[in-house]
Amino acid sequence: MKRFCAGVLALCVAGPAGAQDAALMEKIQALEERVQQLESEQAAEVDRVTSAAEQSRAADWTRRVRLGGSADAGFFGGQPDSLYTPDGFKIWDSRTFIDASLGQDVRMGETLLFRDIGFSFEWNLVRLGDLENDVGELFAEFQGVAGSDWANLQVGRFQIPVGEAYLLYSRGYASRWFVSNTFGPWWWDEGIKAYGSSSGSEDYGKFGYVASVSDGDTPFNTETDGDKQLTLKLFWDPTSWLHLSASALRTGELGNDDANASGALWLGETWARPIGAGSDQVVVQDGAEIAPAGPILHDTWFAGGDAIFDFADKARIWLSYGNYEMNARGGSTYDRTLHEWLAELILRGAWLGEGLRPFYAGFRAQGIGTYDDDEGYVLDMRQNDRIGYNMESLTQYSGVIGWDITPWLRMRSEYTRQKFDLVDGVRGVTNGDEIDRNARDADYYAIELGVSF
Repeated sequence: MKRFCAGVLALCVAGPAGAQDAALMEKIQALEERVQQLESEQAAEVDRVTSAAEQSRAADWTRRVRLGGSADAGFFGGQPDSLYTPDGFKIWDSRTFIDASLGQDVRMGETLLFRDIGFSFEWNLVRLGDLENDVGELFAEFQGVAGSDWANLQVGRFQIPVGEAYLLYSRGYASRWFVSNTFGPWWWDEGIKAYGSSSGSEDYGKFGYVASVSDGDTPFNTETDGDKQLTLKLFWDPTSWLHLSASALRTGELGNDDANASGALWLGETWARPIGAGSDQVVVQDGAEIAPAGPILHDTWFAGGDAIFDFADKARIWLSYGNYEMNARGGSTYDRTLHEWLAELILRGAWLGEGLRPFYAGFRAQGIGTYDDDEGYVLDMRQNDRIGYNMESLTQYSGVIGWDITPWLRMRSEYTRQKFDLVDGVRGVTNGDEIDRNARDADYYAIELGVSF
């Protein structure tokens, strides 16, 4: 009996304890499940926040970076000495642009350093129908230095800011009126460019400047001599329809004993080089053959002016002149002075009626040369091995009809009458008859589609 009572007592004691343990285990299991649920929810929230941040960064990237470009293709042809033969389809120009915003309202404490900082890159893929695949512009830009409209900087590789013609290259290809290019100054160079302008007023119009310091050599990242190229352009818009500008440039010494001078500024398709450089043709001066010059140019100087009259939906007139002096080292025998001029008229279809707004017609006369019968120069480097440094002048008369199919698609049809004049005495020297034949039939035409975005 005692044993029976002890057993019953043990069961009575163990029963409540076992029930408590079971309840405790259920609570522990429930807590573990809740912890797991919270951990899963936390992980999901972390993933959501991370994904949102990544999406925000991606959205921010697309807001800060812009992709653009232009391309021109069409049918090109011409006479035997025009460099546009045989007739055929060509990709004439292609370039891509990347622009990025790197920051706004950049300050040091309470002091404003820059209103905006940006970056620009141009991929020069095709030019004049040839595959280039190199760098055009590439610079960092600092706008509104200390909050001023007069202080803006570009550091890197940029278009040389001389005259108005350079604005028709690079980004300007998308909006140019003609298929062919002008003889005006242009090209890229590495250095620092500064620019600024007034906000404009009814009484005085708008004033501005562009200036640069750069290496002064045509090849990319090349410095044949320590002297720099200096430029200054001043412009004034006295009314909404008139733009005036004056430009000047100077380089110091170019070239060295191991490399021919090759100035950075181009006039159309020629630039500063020693007389005879890069050509197999003889050089005729004062009616007789002379030896090529040495590799070094002492300096170069350019001065020019432009006037653009733009009458909104009616007409646009552009007048330009430039004088380019190239001085050889060691005497004046190999010095040259080039003159380039341009007169261009664009008539807009909107002048005749709203239905003709997408259309325009244009005429351009331009020339470049020494305009000295005794001294020549190579006025288009593509003719270097055909005519060489024996060109006294190159004159073009171009007519164009254009159609703006959409804001991003333009069709142009152009014919250009092209004439080379040679210096005196060419026909009497070695290969003179061949040089003369190469300068005769040079007219060309093009039907082109240009796209941009």
